[in-house]
Amino acid sequence: GALRLSSISSGINAEYGTQVHAMTMPQLSAFPFFLCLISVLAATTSATSPASPYVKIERGDPETNVIISSPHGGRVKIEGGWTRQQGSLIDGKCEFDPLIEGPKVPGRCKVITVPDHNTQELARIIRDTIHNRTGIQPHFVASDLHRSQLDPNRRRMEASQRFDVAEVAYDTFHGAIDNFSREIEANVGAGIVYDIHGYVKYAADDWIMLGYNVRKEDLNSGVFDDHESSIKSMARRSNYTFTDILLDPQISLGGIMEGKGLKTCPSPSYPKPKMGILGGYYRGGHITREHGSLNGGNVDCVQIEHPPTMRGVDDIGVYGVEVGNAIVDWMEIHYNN
Repeated sequence: GALRLSSISSGINAEYGTQVHAMTMPQLSAFPFFLCLISVLAATTSATSPASPYVKIERGDPETNVIISSPHGGRVKIEGGWTRQQGSLIDGKCEFDPLIEGPKVPGRCKVITVPDHNTQELARIIRDTIHNRTGIQPHFVASDLHRSQLDPNRRRMEASQRFDVAEVAYDTFHGAIDNFSREIEANVGAGIVYDIHGYVKYAADDWIMLGYNVRKEDLNSGVFDDHESSIKSMARRSNYTFTDILLDPQISLGGIMEGKGLKTCPSPSYPKPKMGILGGYYRGGHITREHGSLNGGNVDCVQIEHPPTMRGVDDIGVYGVEVGNAIVDWMEIHYNN
């Protein structure tokens, strides 16, 4: 039969305020049918009528050139639903399809199932700040599913592992960003996605990581260009060098953030990740590469990773406003001309 959610009961789990929704889980053997159903739903997904109830899609103003995305702040767990598992290592490649069996190798093909605490709330503060500064409301896309069941910042199979609810949410999330990007190109010509994240692993560095899809090794060497960058469109329209766009005190996002007291990498003070205590750096993930201008188009993407100190209840409001203000200042240089 068709996918059926039983009476969705909402409870609060002790872990990070997690919401638990009950459902009837279809057997994996029945998934081909659900995959057909999902393909139909995905084909009809639009920014105003999402196929998944687990994705927040909020349309901004027609003249906006900004999309704010939040993939890892979701708290909803589907009770009885699939939990993402470590992938198998087959012929040197990771396979995340649960129907394909293979060896599990320690330290390889891992999946991250812990959410980025308070990042959806942080994304909203950033969006509100941009709106308050400019009078123009950005678009907003956020996943409400817990990261243990969906990771929109991965390719589809690794992200959802055939869990039908997660697959529909994945298609809805990415479809919404695609739709908004097309609207931006049609309405204003060019724009940008800010993909909001949080990290814990390199907490000792305690800095904001700006991910332009430039490799850590290249930043550390000081030799890099826009060839693989997720802001390639803006960089190639600009009269500034790519090095200045990333590192100049006055025109780089890192430099502007530093001017507001936000420790940031890359930036004039920390142009190389190896200058940190742990040297941690995330250059951007699937969303950055999929929805930025790496492979064409005029909509860029920057992944913004925030340390734990910026996401606490007492700090998130202050830091969120400063990040939003820095974004507006940076965009006035590079996107509003």
